[in-house]
Amino acid sequence: MTTPYGDLEVALDCCADLGEGPWWDRQTHSLLWLDLFEGRIHSFDPSSGADTSIDLGQPVGGFALRTDGGILAAVRDGVGFADRGVDGLELVLPIEREVVANRANDGACDAAGRFWYGTMAYDQTPGAGTVYRIDPDLTVTPVIAGTTTSNGIDWSPDNRTMYHADTGTGTVTAYEYDLATGRPSNPAVIFSAPAGAGSPDGLCVDAHGDLWVAMWGGSAVLRLSPDGELTQRIPVPAALVTSVAFGGSALDELYITTARTGRTAEELVSEPHAGSIFHLRPGAEGIAPHAFAG
Repeated sequence: MTTPYGDLEVALDCCADLGEGPWWDRQTHSLLWLDLFEGRIHSFDPSSGADTSIDLGQPVGGFALRTDGGILAAVRDGVGFADRGVDGLELVLPIEREVVANRANDGACDAAGRFWYGTMAYDQTPGAGTVYRIDPDLTVTPVIAGTTTSNGIDWSPDNRTMYHADTGTGTVTAYEYDLATGRPSNPAVIFSAPAGAGSPDGLCVDAHGDLWVAMWGGSAVLRLSPDGELTQRIPVPAALVTSVAFGGSALDELYITTARTGRTAEELVSEPHAGSIFHLRPGAEGIAPHAFAG
């Protein structure tokens, strides 16, 4: 049963500690999402309300489905493979395993099936993170150094622009992107969060090229034009809004993940659905997420 907040509904009242990474699976008509510190990837069926999960055994920051089946997951110790419906993880790429102060964070695949994800320090030390590219042959390339809290990554509909959010710096940066080589260039900050608005976290790009940005600490999702102009603000009844994804049969439904980590008992009285997944129809259509080609 959903609980309405105007046009916004609570799709899944799950009280996640740090819900993240929503991914719409068009084959199963389900929403995959993760609870980061719990190390679990969930599968939510909106039609039945059922939510199941697998335990990867360590914190998970991002994931993607694989074209040949299964899941690619970015975890504390690197990148590994998991099977849907089965606990456990096969670590195939130890990345920053020796950097015990760091962990994996958000990730996504480009249209060529490469997986991109970032790392960050647990204590959010400025500049401690790196954004990595994982090619289908499992070649690992560090691409963007010196990030603080690497978060949402997505591409324009024509694949010529890559967007990247850094929650620690409060910015969204646009890069010119060469899909053939997987190389971003000419970074330009297109959005800097104003004081009191929270900071950009997860994001996705719709079919018209607009960005939908979750605002950590801002109780909102923002819609930005491709050049970073704010065109819409969607209030969310949870301070820690973490990520967004389009779903539904027509990709015209927006799912929003949130967190309750670090919130006090008093704060949670006014945010009873913090950690839930919210849903609305925003009047826009999304782009299906790309799978990892390896």
